[in-house]
Amino acid sequence: MKQSKLLYAVWLLAVLMLMLSSNNQHIETQQFFGIAESNEVTVNCEKPVEIKNIYVVPGQHVTKGALLLEMDQTELALSLNEIKHQLSEYQLQQKIENNKIRTQIKELKAQKIAKTNTIHSEIKQLNSQHTLNKRLTAELKSIMKTDFQSKETAKIPISSPLQLRIESLEEELKLAIQQIDIKIKALKTMLYSKKNPLTAKIESLKNETKLLNSTKEKLLIHSENDGIIGSVHFKHGEKVSPFVPIITIYTKFPSYVKGFIHENVYNSIAVNDKVILSSMTGKKVLSEGAVVGVGSRIIEFPERLRKRSELKMWGREIQIKISQQNEFLLGEKVLIQGKTNAVYKIAAWESLKYYVSTIYTHFTSENLNKNKDICSLVDN
Repeated sequence: MKQSKLLYAVWLLAVLMLMLSSNNQHIETQQFFGIAESNEVTVNCEKPVEIKNIYVVPGQHVTKGALLLEMDQTELALSLNEIKHQLSEYQLQQKIENNKIRTQIKELKAQKIAKTNTIHSEIKQLNSQHTLNKRLTAELKSIMKTDFQSKETAKIPISSPLQLRIESLEEELKLAIQQIDIKIKALKTMLYSKKNPLTAKIESLKNETKLLNSTKEKLLIHSENDGIIGSVHFKHGEKVSPFVPIITIYTKFPSYVKGFIHENVYNSIAVNDKVILSSMTGKKVLSEGAVVGVGSRIIEFPERLRKRSELKMWGREIQIKISQQNEFLLGEKVLIQGKTNAVYKIAAWESLKYYVSTIYTHFTSENLNKNKDICSLVDN
C-alpha cells in the first residue's frame, strides 16, 4: 500500500516537472527583451543658417506651439532688401506715370468743359439773333409763300442760315465730347489696368516678397507636439550647414519598443502579432503592443541587452508599437512575450497550483486518518 502511494506521489511530481520543463522551454523561445523608446523629431534647415536665439535646454519639457529656436539666413535678408529696393523704384515710377495720366485726364475734362461752354455760348448768341430776326420779319408777307399755295403749307417758315448754324454747332459739340470721352476712358484703362508691364513687375515682386517672408517665418521653430528636448547641438551665433541636426525632441512617453531576439533562438513572431510588455524594474507595469516590423537580417545587440557587456550578441530586431497611454520610462528595459504565451503561462501556473493542492490535501487527509487510528488504539 505504501509503495503504491509513493509511486503515485512520484508520478505526480514527474508530471509537475515535465510541465515546468515544457513551460520554461516555451518561455525561453517565446519571450525576449527590448528597450522602450519614443519617436525622435530632428530640427534642421535646408539652407545654411545662423543661430539667432535658442529658448530651450536639454531635458526641458515643452508643450505644443512653444518657441524653440530662432534662426537667421543671410541670403534671405539680402534678397528681401534687394526686392524691397526694386519694389520701391517700380512703385515710384508707377506713381509718376499715374500722376501723368491723371493730369491728362484732368486736362481732357477741362477741354471738354471749355469746348462745351464755348459752343453753348455761341449757340446762345445765335438763338438770340434768330429770335430777334423772327420778330422783325414776322409781319412781312414776303417771307411767307404766296396765297396761291394751300393754307397748310403757308404756315411752314423757310429755314434761316442762323438756324442751320445752330444745328451745325450742336453736332460739332456732340462729336467733340465723344472724342474727349473716348480719350478719358482709354487713360483710365491704362491707370487701373493690371496688364501693363510695370504693374505686372510690381505684382511679381510682391508675390516674391510674400514667399520670402513666409520662409523667414519658418526660421522661427515651434514645437509641433508635447515632448522633451533631447539634445541641443548649437549655441547662439553659430553657423549651421544644411540638414545638420540642431535640436532633437522626444515624445513625453515611449511610443514603441525595440526588441531583440537572439540568433540561436527560434521564434515565429510576425507582423501584426499581439505581445505583452512588462517592466523589468519590479513595478507592475503592463502594456499590450502590436508587432509592426520584423528584421530580415542579423544585427548586433545593444550593450544594455547583453548578459555581459564585453560579450557581443547577435540577433533580429523587432519593432513593437505601444499605446501612448503607458507608464514606461524612456529607455526602460522591458520584457516582451507573445500574448498566447502569456495566457499559456497563467494556465500552467493554475494547473501547478491545482496539482500541489491535490497532493497536499491527499497527504493531509492520510495523516489525519493515521492520527485517528492511533487515537482509537490508545482509547482501547
